[in-house]
Amino acid sequence: MACSARPRYLAQTMSKITIDARYIGPETSGIGRYTENLIRELLEADPNLRLRLVTDPRKPDAGFSSSPHQERLEFKTFGAEPNSLRTRHVLGRSLKFEAGEIFHSPFNILPAGLRAKKVFTLHDIMWLLDVNYCTSIWWRKLVTGTFYKTLIPKSAHEADQVMTVSHASRMEIEEYFPHLQGRVSVTYNAVDPYFQPLDPKVAIPHLEKHFDPLDPFVLIVGQGTPYKNHKRALEAFAQAFEDVPEMKCVVVRRLNRTDDELAEIKARPGMQGRIIQLEHIGIDTLRALYSMAHIFLFPSLYEGFGLPSLEAMACGTPVVTSNYGAMAEVAGGAAELVNPKEVSSIAAGLRHLWDDKAHHQLLSERAIKRAGEFSWQRCAEQAQAVYQRMRSE
Repeated sequence: MACSARPRYLAQTMSKITIDARYIGPETSGIGRYTENLIRELLEADPNLRLRLVTDPRKPDAGFSSSPHQERLEFKTFGAEPNSLRTRHVLGRSLKFEAGEIFHSPFNILPAGLRAKKVFTLHDIMWLLDVNYCTSIWWRKLVTGTFYKTLIPKSAHEADQVMTVSHASRMEIEEYFPHLQGRVSVTYNAVDPYFQPLDPKVAIPHLEKHFDPLDPFVLIVGQGTPYKNHKRALEAFAQAFEDVPEMKCVVVRRLNRTDDELAEIKARPGMQGRIIQLEHIGIDTLRALYSMAHIFLFPSLYEGFGLPSLEAMACGTPVVTSNYGAMAEVAGGAAELVNPKEVSSIAAGLRHLWDDKAHHQLLSERAIKRAGEFSWQRCAEQAQAVYQRMRSE
């Protein structure tokens, strides 16, 4: 998966692609970073390519106003949430296309009525496999679950091609939608070059207002949805480090209803003050956390890719993650793999990295090397191969 030299011309016949870039909004998201970096690398790769970006009215230029490729960009704002009924039923009718133009939705649904060849990036099918992975709130299971269970299959039926972000996700999509076999391609996520090991002298000032960063700590990053498996993660931390009082656990996630479960763990004897929860941190603080953490814990039950583990690896932090699916695929032998459904297995993985200093150092070195195998240039090359195939069909 090492990057090849950038080709001079990847797609001589490609004229114009419309990309829905509304996830590049005021707040950063994984899909937003995927979209932004894909656009940037597509423009770099092909000097003949023109892009029309559908953008959030709150960020109408999607951050590309100073792009050196400005003359090959045009923008159309559309004031609706990306995953919404307006996107599905209104956006397509508002777009007119040139002959041979392609529409790419880099998230999980397509607008109806597109008069163009179309592809969408289906990052995962978690909502289709089990809504309990996604939420513990009953009305979200009903409303959001119905939305995705209706519109993902419709989009899969209408798409000329489908992209996804890991081979694990590709296999699940093709098993769920047999008619897509042979039409699902992997365009791997990558890690921003910004994420790299940070000197402690630079990292510490970003963290000391939150806790003492000289204490060793396990880091957990991710939204508080059930598939992130935070309850078992904290149970495992408590089990692994009951006799190591100086070890802390820093959890970066938004507050939600499941925090009642986590509060019980935090209140146990020996745990008071050792579990620190942070919200709404900036990217500088996140990089400092990755760089200073002793271990990054990512025991997800399901992921389409799992970008936080790759970001931590790029910063040289050993990772404990799940032993199946996209989590193991991304780790590629450079992480401690555990059974995420067994607290004792997660705890054993954590303790192994604490007790075995040589193993900790080995995984730190492997992590940096593995993270370097993923690049946004590679992602754009993989996407362009899909576009070229669509033009030739």
